Amino acid sequence: MIELLFFAAVAALVGWLMERKRRQRSTAAAVAAVAAGEAAGVPCMVKWSALGSRWRAGRLVIGAGPPVWRASWGRRELALPSDLRRTGVRSPSAREGMSINPGSRILEYASSGGVVLVAVMPDDLDLVGKALESA
Repeated sequence: MIELLFFAAVAALVGWLMERKRRQRSTAAAVAAVAAGEAAGVPCMVKWSALGSRWRAGRLVIGAGPPVWRASWGRRELALPSDLRRTGVRSPSAREGMSINPGSRILEYASSGGVVLVAVMPDDLDLVGKALESA
């Protein structure tokens, strides 16, 4: 019985380490693609009045041209407003933590179309922040 618990703990640790390494590689690949002038998709969630009041999962395509949010389900694609101004960065509240990953960070932007919230993982925070500010 003790051996089984030990092997389960080791398997969980190895799985966590592998997932962490995979996330680091995907972030590095996105940074390299953007530096080379190619488009890269960064996983994120967006909450914007144009989409309704819910968090929507998708990818933020950055690099070549203005940033575009592409939905995970369906073929919906939206160009974010060009007049985004960052108003803050914060952790999700307890209520938001039920809808999005509680370990993510929320970038808050103000625009003429209303408030735009973009939730990304901490590894992608700088990449997404710079891409949205430069657009």
